Amino acid sequence: MIKLIIYLRPFARYFLIGWAVIIIFVSSLPNIPTLKIHTAKSEFRLDYLMHFCEYGLLAFIAFLSFVGKEFNLKYKKLLLITLTLIVFAILDEFHQKLIPGRSYNIRDIMSNVTGILAAALFSIVIFRKIGKRISLI
Repeated sequence: MIKLIIYLRPFARYFLIGWAVIIIFVSSLPNIPTLKIHTAKSEFRLDYLMHFCEYGLLAFIAFLSFVGKEFNLKYKKLLLITLTLIVFAILDEFHQKLIPGRSYNIRDIMSNVTGILAAALFSIVIFRKIGKRISLI
């Protein structure tokens, strides 16, 4: 997996732009049904998990896009990217208020932000491992 991440780093900005466009496109589709899993006592909405994954992937691609050649990511850059992604997630949710059949949901934003923060932690761990491996070569 580490070799794949190293190989994909030069193309990450293209993936970042593409994934952001896909998110905006899907957010602009009217009347998307909410997927749910029904259990005996409750129901679980799968869209929260989907929000977590889509923004987690967006965040990882963003961090990969701006990481240095030795896979070092400065704290200020990490913070700036994270805040930018959170603003993007909030604006995307507000944008859905303008689409027929769609609505603003604070839980969607919470899922988005959780995915972004999880990806930030994941990226820090992975980039440190890759940086150590690169420095040994």
